[in-house]
Amino acid sequence: MKSKTITRRHPVTRAAAQRDIDATPEDHYRREKARRAALKGPNDDLMEQAKREYLAQLEAAAIKGKGGRPKKKPAGSPDESHEDELPEEIELALTDEA
Repeated sequence: MKSKTITRRHPVTRAAAQRDIDATPEDHYRREKARRAALKGPNDDLMEQAKREYLAQLEAAAIKGKGGRPKKKPAGSPDESHEDELPEEIELALTDEA
């Protein structure tokens, strides 16, 4: 079973403890962000290169201006409406039966 004690990577000095008490959350955020940016992992360069290649592939494969909702077409005037007209094959069939 794991011990419940907290192990720290570095000892907390009195000055650091006081700085943490006086710091605002924004100060803590900026300090932590700067600390993490300074740490470089062994694979950071490979990850950056892979990210650039991936984004380049996405841009190459993207079709510009496609997709989305089609634009509305303006409504025609009432005398242009052809709702009452039947296709020619149906009209011929109707006139032949009568």
